[in-house]
Amino acid sequence: MAHISTTVYLNQGVDHFLGFDVHAPARLHQAARFDLEILDQAPSAAAVPGALEIIFEQLNIARPQHPWALRYRLAGHRSLSVGDVVVLGETAWACASVGWTPISADQLRAAIPAAR
Repeated sequence: MAHISTTVYLNQGVDHFLGFDVHAPARLHQAARFDLEILDQAPSAAAVPGALEIIFEQLNIARPQHPWALRYRLAGHRSLSVGDVVVLGETAWACASVGWTPISADQLRAAIPAAR
C-alpha cells in the first residue's frame, strides 16, 4: 500500500465557518500530521477525492477507526469543518460548504501565522 503525507489545519480566523479567506483572512493552526494509506500503488490525482472523503469522515464521527483520527480526537480537536485545510502531499484543499477547493502554496503560507 502507498502512503501520502497529510497535514490537517484548523482555521481559527474570524468567520472561518463561512469559508477559507472569504470574509476575513484565514488563520491556520496545525492539528494533525500523519501518513494516510491509499489503495493506489502511488499517490495520484485520482486518489485525492477519496483521501479527502476518508479524512473528513474520520475527523467528524464519534468513533473513528484509524489511529491518526483517534489521536486527533484524544488531542481535543473539534470536527473538521468549512474553512479548515487538508494538505495531501504537495496539494492543499480548503473544506467548502460542498466539497473541497484547491488553494495555492502562497495562500497556505499566508494563512499560517509562523510563516508570515
